[in-house]
Amino acid sequence: MKNHVFLYILFLMAQIGLAQTTKVYPTLREKVKKEVQGLATEVTNPMDPVAINAKLVRSNDMTQMAVIIKANIEDQWHIYAYVPEGQPYIVSELQLKLPKGITAIDDWEMPKGSPYNDGIYIYEDTLVFVRYFSVGEFDKEDVIVTGLYYQTCDRYKCFPPQKKTKNLSVL
Repeated sequence: MKNHVFLYILFLMAQIGLAQTTKVYPTLREKVKKEVQGLATEVTNPMDPVAINAKLVRSNDMTQMAVIIKANIEDQWHIYAYVPEGQPYIVSELQLKLPKGITAIDDWEMPKGSPYNDGIYIYEDTLVFVRYFSVGEFDKEDVIVTGLYYQTCDRYKCFPPQKKTKNLSVL
């Protein structure tokens, strides 16, 4: 009996270890690089200085996928990558709502922020965020909701925080 319990525990530990070491397929990473190049956003303007778009990219065998968020920020405007405590600005947050059966492999791949002032880091120009997932069973109607919550500012003013999202069909 003790041997069976030991073997069961060993089996569970091995499963947990395998789940934590899932690697993203190199072919999926290559597909993502190509898709990023072709992913366009709407045109920005001074009254709406941030435009986003998102896309789902699947591995050839459909067992992995990637969510890409691309954002373009109007010239002379920025959003916040990091804000120290006590500062009045709002840090940008990636939005993600997943259906059952879709599991993150690792954290978001994010661009580096640029130093601004007072310990603040900002994002400017074109940004790309990518996150990879393992795909299990899901319903064909399932949708991934992804996007960006941000506050955008220029040298003279800031707009109220805003959230822009996109719905991506899992199929």
